[in-house]
Amino acid sequence: MAEVVDAAPFAYDAIQYPSGVNALQTPDRIRAAGLLHGWRGPDPATASILEIGCGDGYNLMGIAAVSPQACCVGFDLSRAAIARGRDVLALSGLANVELAVGDVATYPLAGEGFDYIICHGVYTWIPYFVRQPLLDLIGARLKPGGVAYISFDALPAAAPKAAINRFLVKRVADIAGLEARVDAAVRLLAILARNQHSQSRLKVQLDQLMNDLPRYMQGYFVHDWLAEHYAPITLADFRAAAGTAGLRCAGDASLFDLYTGDLDDEAKALLAQASDDPAERSNIMEILRGAHQFRRELLVRVDAPPPPAPNGLDELSFGYMGERIESRDEEGEAIIAYTDGAAHVVARTPLVCAVMDELLTVSPNELTLADLAERIGGDRVILAGEVRRLAIRTLVTAHGTPQNFTTSPGERPRTPGLVRAMMSLGPDTITLRHSKLSLEHNADQELTRTFLTLCDGSRSRADIAQALTAQSGQEITPQKVDDAVTRFAAARLFEP
Repeated sequence: MAEVVDAAPFAYDAIQYPSGVNALQTPDRIRAAGLLHGWRGPDPATASILEIGCGDGYNLMGIAAVSPQACCVGFDLSRAAIARGRDVLALSGLANVELAVGDVATYPLAGEGFDYIICHGVYTWIPYFVRQPLLDLIGARLKPGGVAYISFDALPAAAPKAAINRFLVKRVADIAGLEARVDAAVRLLAILARNQHSQSRLKVQLDQLMNDLPRYMQGYFVHDWLAEHYAPITLADFRAAAGTAGLRCAGDASLFDLYTGDLDDEAKALLAQASDDPAERSNIMEILRGAHQFRRELLVRVDAPPPPAPNGLDELSFGYMGERIESRDEEGEAIIAYTDGAAHVVARTPLVCAVMDELLTVSPNELTLADLAERIGGDRVILAGEVRRLAIRTLVTAHGTPQNFTTSPGERPRTPGLVRAMMSLGPDTITLRHSKLSLEHNADQELTRTFLTLCDGSRSRADIAQALTAQSGQEITPQKVDDAVTRFAAARLFEP
């Protein structure tokens, strides 16, 4: 693909957007979501993957690191972001990634197709006239049976955010300097938050924003809340635009549209009317709940969708990275709950406890449905139903590919080339299950980064201890290396 050579200055070149590492936008999790929705996406291990608006390409490189036979292509309008990604790519040893500067409006519609197309956080942050070309590009380059992931802010939930965005952008537009614009915007937000009427439809959004603001990275705040182009869209309008490109919605990647456990009977009956239309089901869920601002839609070709997979659960592996909490209610009855900090489930039956305890026992390793059936016994159909419900609740993570990490590295432990490259450049890296691991607040950050870069498979643990001792000037014993290997193996950083 020819690179853009005469593009106008771009906001994302001037202000870096934080590097994105999001497991939901990987073929592994996309395929898992599809299987839970009842259809089978292509095998991620050998898939061709295009990421539109890939930024620095970290997300794409994380995908490539666990699927060396996959072909990964990404483009972005930001030259600075692509340059950062290429620096990491050059050190990583990855031979299956291509990063390029490119524009949605001019990217070729003709060419080799892709099994997976990913477009995260672009659609509602670009001008209206670019939106249909973006969907047309996906429709043109998605292979038969392929799956696209596209995320965007949606109405009605995003209406307060859109109003706040327009208010801020208008009032800081003429302020010179990034820091001054951000400071002015934050002051305006504080004024708005303090003066909301108790019945204000903006109050919930403002209260949440003010609570989250101290943790926001500046680049995220600027490109999201001060975005020049920001216009959320209803799911119905998005579905119509996708249809024009020969695409249809096939479910939500976050599985939001599958969880009905807290709906009453009349709501479930309403949903049943759309049992054969995933897009309409999602639309009904959106109105029923009214709280999903950020959508993660899965798109497939109207003329060639993926094949059905009625027994898709058998193709998944399941993991749990949380804890078990035991307490008692006011009457002294035992309460057993499981939480990972984001999702929370109270175990109402012995079977739920059995499933969660087995997953907790092997964590961070994973188990298939067959593994769980062998360990727990009982009725396979009932077990499958319970596992599916836990996966839909997202407390249990469903994976569409087998784990490609080991929790028992050998005498010569090996981290992927991408981990070593990222550790040589900074405090963050990507695990082999596509989560972000940061050493930013680690007291021994430099020593730890050096340790992980030395784990290239060529050195014994004693060799690593000796090299660390020589480089750090402090005694690093083989036992300390063993402890570090155990700790970072639990973080899923070592290759089998």
